[in-house]
Amino acid sequence: MHTYAIQLRRTDMDAFQHLNNVVFAQYLDEARSDLLARHESAAGSWRVVVAGQRLSYRTPLTFRTDPVTVTTAVERIGNSSFTLVHEIRDAESLYLTATSTLVAVSDSAPRPLDAAERDYLTTLISPQN
Repeated sequence: MHTYAIQLRRTDMDAFQHLNNVVFAQYLDEARSDLLARHESAAGSWRVVVAGQRLSYRTPLTFRTDPVTVTTAVERIGNSSFTLVHEIRDAESLYLTATSTLVAVSDSAPRPLDAAERDYLTTLISPQN
């Protein structure tokens, strides 16, 4: 499992002082970028596109100075795609659960994941799978 801490910014809040729903997706993207940057593929940097994403909002997140944590695990590894499961939480509350399906690409077309990529993703498989 991968964990990534994010500091909330006042500009992330909506008119009701809740974290804006679009910002949740940005936090997931930031955590995914960190997860992939920790392992270079055989071709160098990962080239992936988000093919699908589903967010389930659990509890409103209001501004505070303590960071939240994005946890990410691999749910499924396919031929050219993989699915990640995410949670945004702190010690007391779960704010969001999400899934993201990413597809490896080369020249704007799907490409098979290489052995090193599969090995890395395997280390992140969720213990519930």
